[in-house]
Amino acid sequence: MSSTSFNYFERTVARILSKFPAIKSFTKYIYSRLVYLKSKKKYQFKTSYSLSAVSCNKQQSFFGYYDKSPISDSGFILSHVVHQDTRKNPNADETIFVSLVDPEIKEPILQVETHSFNWQQGARAHWLTDDLFIFNDFDLHDQQYIARVYSKMSLCEVKRFNLPVQDSYGTDYYLSLNYQRLMALRPDYGYRNLPSLSIAELMNHKSDGIRRVDYSSGEQSLIVSLEQVCAIEAKTVFDQALHKLNHVMISPSGDRFIFIHRYFVGMQRFDRLFLADAQTGELTLLAAFGMVSHCFWLDENTILGYLRGPGDKDAYWLIDISTGRFKHFSVLDRYSDGHPHVCGDWFITDTYPDRARMQHLLLCNWKTDEVRELGEFYHGFEYSGESRCDLHPRLSPDGQSAFFDSVFDGSRRLYRLDLK
Repeated sequence: MSSTSFNYFERTVARILSKFPAIKSFTKYIYSRLVYLKSKKKYQFKTSYSLSAVSCNKQQSFFGYYDKSPISDSGFILSHVVHQDTRKNPNADETIFVSLVDPEIKEPILQVETHSFNWQQGARAHWLTDDLFIFNDFDLHDQQYIARVYSKMSLCEVKRFNLPVQDSYGTDYYLSLNYQRLMALRPDYGYRNLPSLSIAELMNHKSDGIRRVDYSSGEQSLIVSLEQVCAIEAKTVFDQALHKLNHVMISPSGDRFIFIHRYFVGMQRFDRLFLADAQTGELTLLAAFGMVSHCFWLDENTILGYLRGPGDKDAYWLIDISTGRFKHFSVLDRYSDGHPHVCGDWFITDTYPDRARMQHLLLCNWKTDEVRELGEFYHGFEYSGESRCDLHPRLSPDGQSAFFDSVFDGSRRLYRLDLK
């Protein structure tokens, strides 16, 4: 483990301070700068693999979240292209572009403007098939968030929906969230084109939650409501708390999906991980130890996630959704939280900045416990809060390339690492 990594004592203090968010934020601000002065390195990045930026004309670019790969089966790459200063929070008066890069000429063959975005997930652009991709936008005329589908073959829009996408299952269906609720409770993942929900609107649990949209017909239904979620192992504090659902991820077969239920009591946050049937919305509570961070489907029956598990331990856990059994993936204990993306027996994940402000990129085998460090990349203090740039690594479908976002050279860019 790098000598610049935060140790067990420091992580324990951070966890204790999580009960006092304002104090934790101030302490982190001061402490991180003090330890950086002692630990900083003379390089911006280090890797033994071939590294290239996915952009043109040195424009800023990024892909978004770790749960989707930017590359199609035929090698075309999706990204977001940005002209504004990404050290600042997103602005509703500005736009970014969803860009499609041809692997042969390594240049964009299509750039589509979108008004709805954030720095963590962009416009949720992702592939539906090898030809079709979807992303979110804002309809200025109807004043609503929408989802648009484009074809790489025809280079034009082929379908439009009046609900934004959060996750999709090919051209079968997709799931949608209330981005106004996210804007009110976690603006990192919300959009700014419409006002945030008021307190009264946030207390509406009956008609808000996760909606399912049929791709062919456009028919939509509220498949999981906040009211249903709050009724499972209900706590008396639920009536006063503010609730949201986020990070929906559909299983490989499309039959089920997981999501995080987060509720706030004052400034303190609590998390629960749920499983839902994609047809009926029937719910199963998978984890309720107080903290759930980032998850991914290992296979049809297993979830990999960084969360608080049995013994009140924050770690990577493998959860068998049939039995509810937790298995500790202990070889990553020294690294703490990250964003895992799975491809077969392997997954790639990252770390938050260490003492030297280095983010580490890790390739792991969840069956053999093998861990390889692929590189480390500098993250400056000027990118913070909503403008932070997590690596959010993703593997290509063939496992031969890794894609990640980084600001190690002072600009936000999508990078490709050749693992061959």
